[in-house]
Amino acid sequence: MATNFLQATGGSSDGYFSSTVTLASTELVSLGSSVTVQATTVFTSSGSFGQAIWGEVAIVWGGAITPTAGAYVSGWFNRSLDGGTTFEKFPASAGSLGPARPPDFIIPLSTFAYANTNVAYASGLVRMPWSPAEIYIQNNAGAAFPSSATAYTSIILGPVAVQY
Repeated sequence: MATNFLQATGGSSDGYFSSTVTLASTELVSLGSSVTVQATTVFTSSGSFGQAIWGEVAIVWGGAITPTAGAYVSGWFNRSLDGGTTFEKFPASAGSLGPARPPDFIIPLSTFAYANTNVAYASGLVRMPWSPAEIYIQNNAGAAFPSSATAYTSIILGPVAVQY
């Protein structure tokens, strides 16, 4: 008998397997173009992502921004093999260089003006890290991220899963 692979939802979590997680927000205020930042919150597979294997990543704008042609936001999970004590060696925060490996996700941006609460999704599902991880973001929008004391630009992750 064939087995159906279905999306598993968490019921009251807007269709996601578990609640959405804010990966970065205050760290992104006024982040310049071609500049990177590392958030220091440590996320875990069981505590933060509900042990989901995949996730949908999006940026929610906290103000107005008009990206240039070919613009995108890159993101990496800075992983730890020893439970969250020692992490990958990434470039210093607020630098202009990304890590030596490809990003874990890319959020492509259109050239139209985004406004407060507009959303842009990453291209495809993102494989979730198994080990504890921090998030590392690079702004390649061609413009600085918005600055606001009340509405932060945020990178949000919604864990997704399949059942069979």
